[in-house]
Amino acid sequence: MKKAIRFLCLLMCVIIVLTAFTSCTVSMGEIKPASAEMDDSNYLKLPVRNTDSLNPYLAKTEYNIALSSLLFEGLVKVKEDFTVENVIASKVKVGAESVTVKINPSYCFSDSSPITAADVEYSFNLAKESDTFKKQLENFEEISASGDSVTFKLKSPDIYASLCLDFPIVKQQTEDYEGFVTGSGKYKIENNQTLIMNEKWHSKEMPKLRRIRLVNMLDTASGHESVETGNISYYFQDMSSGNYLRKNVRTHATLMTNLVFLGMNSLNENLEKIEVRQAVSLLIPKETIVEESYLGYAEVADTPFIPSWKELKKINFSEKSEAFNEATELLESAGYSRGNDVTQNIMRLRLIVNDDNAFKVSAAENIATALKSAGIVVEVEKLPFETFVLRLQNGEYELYIGEMKMTKNMSLYPFFSLNGGASYGINTNSKIVATYNDFLNGKVTLQRFVDYFEVAAPFAPICFRSGIEMYTNELSVPRYGTVTDRFENIYSWYY
Repeated sequence: MKKAIRFLCLLMCVIIVLTAFTSCTVSMGEIKPASAEMDDSNYLKLPVRNTDSLNPYLAKTEYNIALSSLLFEGLVKVKEDFTVENVIASKVKVGAESVTVKINPSYCFSDSSPITAADVEYSFNLAKESDTFKKQLENFEEISASGDSVTFKLKSPDIYASLCLDFPIVKQQTEDYEGFVTGSGKYKIENNQTLIMNEKWHSKEMPKLRRIRLVNMLDTASGHESVETGNISYYFQDMSSGNYLRKNVRTHATLMTNLVFLGMNSLNENLEKIEVRQAVSLLIPKETIVEESYLGYAEVADTPFIPSWKELKKINFSEKSEAFNEATELLESAGYSRGNDVTQNIMRLRLIVNDDNAFKVSAAENIATALKSAGIVVEVEKLPFETFVLRLQNGEYELYIGEMKMTKNMSLYPFFSLNGGASYGINTNSKIVATYNDFLNGKVTLQRFVDYFEVAAPFAPICFRSGIEMYTNELSVPRYGTVTDRFENIYSWYY
């Protein structure tokens, strides 16, 4: 009889325990009471292109490329002030000819496997061939792995080379592997339409939204409309088309690394004179262009480097309050007149611009007006993009409005190398190029380079553009994205 009573008591205890378990939710290996914070009914919905890949080295669309920072991490993270924070790397040493990285042994992929030097080498070789990352790794020649370290060989010295090491580290796979790529980011791929929180993510601040629903988008034009209807929770409009579409959603401007500049053809008889290039640079109405041409979605660029770069806080900038008078004095010293007398030496310049970008056309017109006030006659030629490029290639211009997406190490090689995408009209054998190389080699200071850049005026920085982050009104966003990562603070978002 006593045995039967003990058995019944034991059975009751088991029933009580099982009943308690049914009211709990399992997460990250622990049993926690169910709560609203862990309720997955409110998914964060992000755009994706189903016909594209989630592999960061194969993705082509802006939707899928943006998702990369959720799923993968780099050896380092580039912070908003363009300084480096180690992530998968525990130590980074930049030398004149190479960069050596020691891998943090405590880091692992979302499947719990350790991140090895072989994975880094595998990822680097993929990055060097990908359209998205090959530009920032252009100065990296090769990689060698040894133990828990890797060494990158540089083509030329660059004291800021570590800023290029944020390319995604993916788990090495065989050539015939057809599954999802594995990373170590905040989320991991659960299936084609869902990302789930990565319990192995190194941060102590886990995302409040455990799952993300991926919503297939047919084209980028429908992105802002989908936020307004609630089909997706977030969309980034980079305004590269030169148009701003106002929508009934919450927005936030985020600075981008896109430098808008005035290119000058130094082979032209007028612009070969350094005084003329200096004068043109001084006359550009940068504040007006930011406020009127770019509707406030830009920041004035006093140098070719993004204003938020921490290194610029050490720089002493020259006073520009007398810019107009200084410019006219430079023009007069170069032999030009401000009058309309045909017997006088009046400078006439052609300024070409891509006609399908309203922001740039407006910038060109504002520059023409400003230069006219100093006696320079400027003809703005608005051209179809193909014609615009052809004119640049043939040297049939004096001035042009250009734009360059700068790499995170703020490399000026697109301007200063012979085959650089923004080197039109610049003498790549000039002293300013040599000075820049000395700066990257640590032989001259940033202050000296900035000072001489102002004197040489190979081109004129105007502004850095901003893009617009769009959010549904229901989504709470305590911390926004950054210039280096739109989803840097996504772990703080919640409904």
